[in-house]
Amino acid sequence: MLSDFSSIRALKRLSLGLVILALASCTDALDHSRLVDDGVVSRMTVVGRTPEGFDGPHCGGTRAVYGGKGDHLIRARGEVDLRYKVGPGDDLRFNIFGEEGMDGFTARVDAEGYVQLPIIENTRVAGMTTRQIQTELKQAYTVEFNDPWVTVELAKAESHPIYFLGEFRKPGVKYLEFATELIEALALAEGLEEDAYLPGARLIRGSSVCTVDLAALLKNGDFRQNVWMRSGDVIFAPSREDMRVYVLGAVESPGGYAFGAEKRTMLETLALAGGPKEPSAQLQEVRVIRSLSTTRGELIVVDVAAMLVGDKLDFPLRPGDVVYVPHTPLGTWNQAVAEILPSLQLIGGILTPIALLDGLRE
Repeated sequence: MLSDFSSIRALKRLSLGLVILALASCTDALDHSRLVDDGVVSRMTVVGRTPEGFDGPHCGGTRAVYGGKGDHLIRARGEVDLRYKVGPGDDLRFNIFGEEGMDGFTARVDAEGYVQLPIIENTRVAGMTTRQIQTELKQAYTVEFNDPWVTVELAKAESHPIYFLGEFRKPGVKYLEFATELIEALALAEGLEEDAYLPGARLIRGSSVCTVDLAALLKNGDFRQNVWMRSGDVIFAPSREDMRVYVLGAVESPGGYAFGAEKRTMLETLALAGGPKEPSAQLQEVRVIRSLSTTRGELIVVDVAAMLVGDKLDFPLRPGDVVYVPHTPLGTWNQAVAEILPSLQLIGGILTPIALLDGLRE
């Protein structure tokens, strides 16, 4: 379960910044005229434009590389280095055969990437493969021994951690021992719990929430999302009950409300927020900003006034939805965004961000 509350708070702050960036990227093309009426609401699906290769803040992709602590683990674009690179925290087993007291001993790589070895003492090994270390040690020991036979093995791998937070069968820290793709990494945590809310799952790398769609990978077999993992990556999977819906604008008590185990509807959620502020609330065009993943979302207009008089059915919300009740009539989505942003900045964080970055398209 979600036991690391400081980590969750940090993720919420990070996600909120991403929401603001995504909303600010909306253009005048996101106009009311592009919405499609499905008989219940008017909606428009939006998809983030993700550059080929998912470079930069998109955090990898099919051309991503196996990375870790330090630039020595980053290969050129288009390459995937399948070799394990030694780093701080690893234990190495050394054998200098034929030399008394120097066979089968283990040494740990220190925080600066060095190991202490007999005779040659302080030796830097970080960023090297065991074969590379073996070659260098053979040459170094040649000064003392005649044609020494040297072997180096990885005894314990702890230099490339990845972190699983939330609804995993085995959450916590795991360690990469070889080049690992996202779907292989999920197996390290023995998969997700039944109550994990997959659309809210996130891959966090450094200060970025990656535009990687875990739901599309696991449910639809979209292996473009199967990126290579890097040391320090965080995979976060909330439960449905941990999610919230957010009500902003012309309501009595704007803020976030727990989604809970049961479904939330539009009218129920507005009631939780104290109801609309009369007479300014524009109930004919309540806006809903919905995140389906980090790369996909929906912009929805709901006629709550028609629901209140029984002309339309109540509208079911989803975890992470942002509901905005306008104070004045709105034309374009840009106008809605301009009014929503100040309220978003006051909220303590949004667990499910809309990461529709680098422009939007249908």
